Amino acid sequence: MIDGYRDWLGELRTALTVATVLGAVAGIGTVAQAVTADAVELTIQTAGAPPYPGLPPRVSLSDGGAMDVTVADPTWAERFASVAVGVPSYLLGMVIIVALWRIVRTALRTDPFAAGPARGLRRLGIGTLVGGLVADVLRTVAGALGSTLVYDDGWALSASYSWWWLLLGFGLVAVGEVLRRGAAMRAELEEVV
Repeated sequence: MIDGYRDWLGELRTALTVATVLGAVAGIGTVAQAVTADAVELTIQTAGAPPYPGLPPRVSLSDGGAMDVTVADPTWAERFASVAVGVPSYLLGMVIIVALWRIVRTALRTDPFAAGPARGLRRLGIGTLVGGLVADVLRTVAGALGSTLVYDDGWALSASYSWWWLLLGFGLVAVGEVLRRGAAMRAELEEVV
């Protein structure tokens, strides 16, 4: 029965390896594009933004929204800002994939229902919850700093949260708890038998 788990875990490890490689290529490609492009795109927050020139007097930017702008012939700061907004979530995603790969490797070497993988999933879930919150705060700060490059006389701040990490984090904690309880039940059964 364990061999069936090992086959499935082997396939999962292969999928995580492919995801890691593709994620690394995508990250390198994004940075390379930002460094070499003739123009970069920035998503600028509009909360607290100074009045936008060219709009009729009764029209203003919606507070708390965002607008996409294209910056031709960007400076290095503008190139950095175009990448910095997505870096925290990208890094969190890569850390999650690599940590899952390590947990699957441990499960393949030992037992999928041992204490190690259960503990690893629980730690990864808690790390995902904390890291997701930190990544969203850093994305908000990077967006605010990026807005100083576009607005001549101020900056705009608007918090936007993705929440994907909340569901994933609690899901990992729950699966880790199920595996932990399964391991405890198995240990009790082995003592009885």
